[in-house]
Amino acid sequence: MDLSPSVLAKELQTVSGIGPWSAGAAVADWSNDWALYPYADLAVRTWARHANPHHHWANDEPTFGRQWRRVTGDNLATYTLLTLAYGTQQAGAV
Repeated sequence: MDLSPSVLAKELQTVSGIGPWSAGAAVADWSNDWALYPYADLAVRTWARHANPHHHWANDEPTFGRQWRRVTGDNLATYTLLTLAYGTQQAGAV
């Protein structure tokens, strides 16, 4: 049986102890559909600030999430993945 990434994320959450963040991150990694990644999490917030320090990024997750969706538009998945990749490179350089 083949499930779409969004359906798989919902199904994973039926397992005790797996919430939306874990399901979204796991399915994003597995499917390469980064629109499912919990894009307002601390990693994205941190590296967005580093990548574009002149932009006033919100500190709290819900406000940042709305702001990130507005800024990234139809490219939410692409910018989320690029921001995480940027963070990986920056963390490796330290």
